[in-house]
Amino acid sequence: MNWAMRQNKNQDAIQFSRELVEILKNSNQVEKVILPSMGTIHSVAEVTKETNIKVGAQNIAPIEHGEMSGEYSIESLIDIKGEFVEIGHWERRLIFGETEELINKKLLLTLNNNLTPILCVGEKEKTDDLEEVLSEIERQLYNNLYQVKSEELENIVIAYTPYWTVGQTYASNYPHVHEVVKGIRSRLNKYFNSSDIEKLRIIYGGSVSPENTKLIIDNEDIDGVLVGRFGSEPSRYAEIVKIIESNK
Repeated sequence: MNWAMRQNKNQDAIQFSRELVEILKNSNQVEKVILPSMGTIHSVAEVTKETNIKVGAQNIAPIEHGEMSGEYSIESLIDIKGEFVEIGHWERRLIFGETEELINKKLLLTLNNNLTPILCVGEKEKTDDLEEVLSEIERQLYNNLYQVKSEELENIVIAYTPYWTVGQTYASNYPHVHEVVKGIRSRLNKYFNSSDIEKLRIIYGGSVSPENTKLIIDNEDIDGVLVGRFGSEPSRYAEIVKIIESNK
């Protein structure tokens, strides 16, 4: 779950995390990751340490340390035992102008520090042309996964997040999601070993809610979801987790 900047006060983040830990204390079948706002990462990590909920960052700098004012260092994330880094979210690509090269640097830095990158890819404009969608995503994958070894795919999560669904009321229609995710695995066959591609996890993000999760994950190629504002209550996020547990 990506909190974006919806939860920025430490006390609120601590309370949310405590409630979530209590609700999901017996949930061990599904990997659960919270990506808090930058100012609350440390507080959330303190609550969730030694629990079944992991913590990650929504962004990192492309270097470990140095002259990079205003950025979040991967060293800080490692220091609080964070394990995941979201990379290439549409807001980073469009608002902050992150290039494919910069995203690639962040992904390689994450892998080199034995953390798990959650790489966001997807089409910008809504279209029914599957070939157009997959061509755009293949370009992103080719550039963002540059120099990644085939055997490293099992340490990466690909989040299919079409821009036109981010912050909207409805997710993409389920047949489209299923076809795109299947196509992602197929396109990756050009660059990586098929046995390694099978170990790659692909999830869907974009207006995910308890109401649509079951239909989204009802496909063997989809391994989970990236939750946003519809998981902003502990009970709602926990409901999504339980739906996935009972269907995967």
